[in-house]
Amino acid sequence: MNQVRYQLELLDFVSHYYRVTLEVTPCSDEPMRLRLPAWIPGSYMVRDFARNIQAMQVVNHQGTLPWHQVDKQTWQVVHGGSPFQLSYLVYAYDLSVRANYFNDEIAAVNPAACCLEVADCGPLSLTVLPGGAPEHWQVATGLTRAENTAPLSFGEYVARDYAQLIDCPLLIGDIAVRSFVVAGVTHHHAVVGAWNADYDRVAEDLRRICDTQRQVFGELPADLNEYWFLTWVVDKGYGGLEHRNSTLLLCNRFDLPNPRAPEQLTDDYVTFLGLCSHEYFHTWWVKRARPKVFSHYQLDAEQYTDQLWLYEGFTSYFDDLALVHCGLINKQRYLTLLSETISRVERASNQHRQSLRASSFNAWTMYYKQDENAQNAVTNYYGKGSLVALCLEAQLQQRGLSLAGFMQACWQAYGRNESGSDWSLLAQILDGYTGDSSLSNLLWQWIDEAKPLPLVESLAALGVTMTSRAAINQQDVSGVKTFVVEPRGFGAWYEFKPEGMHISAVAEYSAAKQAGLMAGDIVIAAQGLKLSETSWREILQRTAADSPIELHLFRQQRLVCLTLPAEPAAATVALLQFTADQPQVERWLGN
Repeated sequence: MNQVRYQLELLDFVSHYYRVTLEVTPCSDEPMRLRLPAWIPGSYMVRDFARNIQAMQVVNHQGTLPWHQVDKQTWQVVHGGSPFQLSYLVYAYDLSVRANYFNDEIAAVNPAACCLEVADCGPLSLTVLPGGAPEHWQVATGLTRAENTAPLSFGEYVARDYAQLIDCPLLIGDIAVRSFVVAGVTHHHAVVGAWNADYDRVAEDLRRICDTQRQVFGELPADLNEYWFLTWVVDKGYGGLEHRNSTLLLCNRFDLPNPRAPEQLTDDYVTFLGLCSHEYFHTWWVKRARPKVFSHYQLDAEQYTDQLWLYEGFTSYFDDLALVHCGLINKQRYLTLLSETISRVERASNQHRQSLRASSFNAWTMYYKQDENAQNAVTNYYGKGSLVALCLEAQLQQRGLSLAGFMQACWQAYGRNESGSDWSLLAQILDGYTGDSSLSNLLWQWIDEAKPLPLVESLAALGVTMTSRAAINQQDVSGVKTFVVEPRGFGAWYEFKPEGMHISAVAEYSAAKQAGLMAGDIVIAAQGLKLSETSWREILQRTAADSPIELHLFRQQRLVCLTLPAEPAAATVALLQFTADQPQVERWLGN
């Protein structure tokens, strides 16, 4: 087998460059091809990481070796069987959890986006060098430390193969760490970029979440010896990406709790905990129990599955559910979070155009590449998938069962041994768990047809009534409101800027669509008045309910006049309320 040793040097944070060096000992004299992945598992979009590679050099003990680029992400080296060294620069300035970033505060490293793969190689090592980084920086990662590397230190780390290497991001900087234990396994929360946050509280809250998620599956994965929450705090950002024994998280600077307000539970902190819960759930549900097609990743091109509704959608159901099960939020707050999800899903006209299976399969070209028509064409397999989980939960609860029980059955059947799932196996497990095939047939309808879900009936079975009210605008997704004047329908997504109201998307079947508004329009006046956020709100409230509104706008520098028809706002904000039948609620949400 080929032998490879990687070295990553933090070269220059001002120019945002890493230097990556491979020391390769070939097992034959045949020319060698080296390749960089085009995408990273868990994020289903071709990102062409190789575009950030520059200044490649290949040498051996005799001098420069011949090499050439084969395609956008593959290089070939003619080495004659002798060991050689290949080095290159990596531009690292992508503020996301999927690639690489390097400035004067942090280095976030995803080996999938910077370490070339050498085929047919065994155990690997990655030596991380500080280079031009500040002296006090430390390293947090799920990679195993070599014997000569101290905890949180620069130095040598090892992986059993390339797949493990690229599944272990590194967070480097001035790190704050808190550790806790779940079922005998040490978990760490490592943070870079936070300012005056209550790290001890976060660690305790994460411990409760992790233990709750463990109970869903009945155990921790047998090979989980350590777990890292790698939290990268920025001024404005959000996201997470799951890995086998870690997750890389991105959050806003003040999302973490204030140490001076130990009882305060802000919406931002709840959102952060939900993100952590989501990514930790993936430790079982994606990283081990996953679609059969993902048993071996092919990272040079798209790899299709129609099961993302199951693996991302069901995870989205359990992420907030864990917060109420472990007592971090109360039941009423959970209902508010659930109502927001329902409102976003139910108001989208894409429900009638794209099924969950189609949305999953086309994630590469539609969900991850959304344009101005996405609201009408792309079903969110996270949101609607979580509501499928809710409906399935209701059906199972009525049978004296639970969705957690089904998850355990899946884990035992194909998660533990990582053999992968297809629809036939999932239906077989569900039929075996329930004792009949009626529920798997119903589940198939929910995911295969582009139709709304039976939410009112499902929630009623769980002890919750669902009504709805008019939405003030497209951003209005929850809460009881009393209207002095009934809201008018509009149906466009917009943002106010000094020059007017910028239209970013228009909903099908809406008043805005009937008026002829288009994405990219800049509305400058309504009813003869210059438009601002305040004047627009007042115009909507003061214009008679049966009177149209005259709009003036610029469309590609042309002045256009349109008429917005009189139409009541659609009742798309879900209002949820517990019924008096508390046993149903307690079986679902706990005491």
